[in-house]
Amino acid sequence: MGIEMNVKGGNLTRKDIAKEAGVSPSTVSRALSGSPLIPEKTVERIRKISFRLGYSPNILARRLAANRSYQIGFALEFQEQRMRKGPIQMSYYSSILDAMIMEAFPKNYSVSIQPYKTEGDGSVRHFKELISSRHADGLVFAGLTQNSRMPFSLMENKIPFVLIGTMPSDRKILSVNVRFEDAFSEMFSTLESKKYRRIFFVGGDLAYYHAISQKKAFLEELGNSRIGLAGELKGDYSRTSGYAAAVEILKMRRKGDCVFLANDRMAAGFYRCCYERNVKIPGEIGVMGSDDDSACHNLFPELCTIRQPRYEMGRIALKMLIGTINGELAKSVLLDQSFISRASI
Repeated sequence: MGIEMNVKGGNLTRKDIAKEAGVSPSTVSRALSGSPLIPEKTVERIRKISFRLGYSPNILARRLAANRSYQIGFALEFQEQRMRKGPIQMSYYSSILDAMIMEAFPKNYSVSIQPYKTEGDGSVRHFKELISSRHADGLVFAGLTQNSRMPFSLMENKIPFVLIGTMPSDRKILSVNVRFEDAFSEMFSTLESKKYRRIFFVGGDLAYYHAISQKKAFLEELGNSRIGLAGELKGDYSRTSGYAAAVEILKMRRKGDCVFLANDRMAAGFYRCCYERNVKIPGEIGVMGSDDDSACHNLFPELCTIRQPRYEMGRIALKMLIGTINGELAKSVLLDQSFISRASI
């Protein structure tokens, strides 16, 4: 089936483009659809010829010819009773989405939000229908709990997908995650150089792999340092839990103490409590967060943090998924993080 091209003065097929470019019609189709099977130089040459001649592909014809939608779904859980605000308002999800769109656009793919309310069979049926009806070619999931059955149900139903922030027990399931060891090693080295003696740990929600791996790496690297553990508190990634942790920690603090909070939002809550109680940061206690959220740049003094490569996470997940759809072999990815030392310690 020819992919129709709309040009001034008439219609062209992919055979006409192939003749102009000196390649086969199938090469033209793959190049214009963003297939990774075609060398980048060839893709660029065909696109330049297309631009010079002033035509653009008929999107519907391209989808019919390839039997694809050229849509990637970004699947997000919307649970009103569990969320204070929608996930897209959170920089974790919006940063990943932004990266996915930027990676998809040059490949002639688009990204759509695919909300769901539960992780049950109803959602799996919805996603299966989404793929079978060619409304999406594959899905990227972010925010699944570590014990979620969703990945296994998706795999059983042969739905192409990639996970972000979840480490499945089945290594055949593709995922993009981060590791903390190097960042914590650098953090403790910096704290030792600044003569800190003890540290409080305020963790995140242990239903998620990110929180589990963060705590494990923190305790391992703490054991390799000369700094003692002053106490461990639970948090839920909210500013409110950071504030509540500060209330308790400020009662127990000693000279030479600091605190690590599982994300920068909790650190912002900690800052608020210190401000209200006239506790100086870092003079009376050092504070560190994690993620390098945009919010941390609005705190004074500027917050030390562990930089999470959210853009890379979204970009790699999208690239990995398109490769899988095209029949390529792929492996799960673990990205390094880095410690950013600022004025809060």
